[in-house]
Amino acid sequence: MGLERGEGFVLRTRPYAEADLIVTLFLEKKGKRTGIAKGVRRLNSRLGGVFDLLNRIEVVFYPHRGLDLLSQGSVLEAYLQIKRDLAAVESALAVARLLDRLLPSHQAEDGPYHLFSRFLALLPAGDPLALQTATELKLLALLGHRPHLNGCLRCGRKDGPFRFVPGRGGILCASCAQGIEGVPVDAGLARTLDWLLTHPLERSKVVKLSPAAAARTKELISTYIEVLGRGT
Repeated sequence: MGLERGEGFVLRTRPYAEADLIVTLFLEKKGKRTGIAKGVRRLNSRLGGVFDLLNRIEVVFYPHRGLDLLSQGSVLEAYLQIKRDLAAVESALAVARLLDRLLPSHQAEDGPYHLFSRFLALLPAGDPLALQTATELKLLALLGHRPHLNGCLRCGRKDGPFRFVPGRGGILCASCAQGIEGVPVDAGLARTLDWLLTHPLERSKVVKLSPAAAARTKELISTYIEVLGRGT
């Protein structure tokens, strides 16, 4: 195969051998690709800094069945404002990890790509936790794993309390969840998460999660991702 060119985001990097770097990219129109950048960790490398996490880059590569060979690259956007804010960069990296975990390789995913781009654009001026939560929920939905948060999966009851059951992808009321383990979710938090899922990302700034609600939300999403990850 000949050279290909793509534009997208650096989701993950890991050192390889003495001076190489294995890079996971999320490219527009090309999906998730993993490649090797030879010698990029040397001080005199012309690609130094190009493959920093979260950078939006243009890259030229030789596609391979295993690892692509990353030949050239340039930074289109480094998101320095995000990287100067600890809470913002932690939220951005959390969403990047979700994409890395759930995206299929070599498959274009236009919806998730444009959502991630919009998330990064909004992050410097938004509430990181609300934006992260809304983006994660929307990404799950776009990738075919939409969580059911609008009432009990079995009986439709909406007044809670509920348990989020990761293996079933949604909430069950106390009556329907008897004997079933899950993450406890009160009715108010369920409504908030469903609102973040169903409303435009730009409107997530009106939501403020309490520390307790934030911790419960993190538990809910992380356990769901863990269950989904076992099947990918």
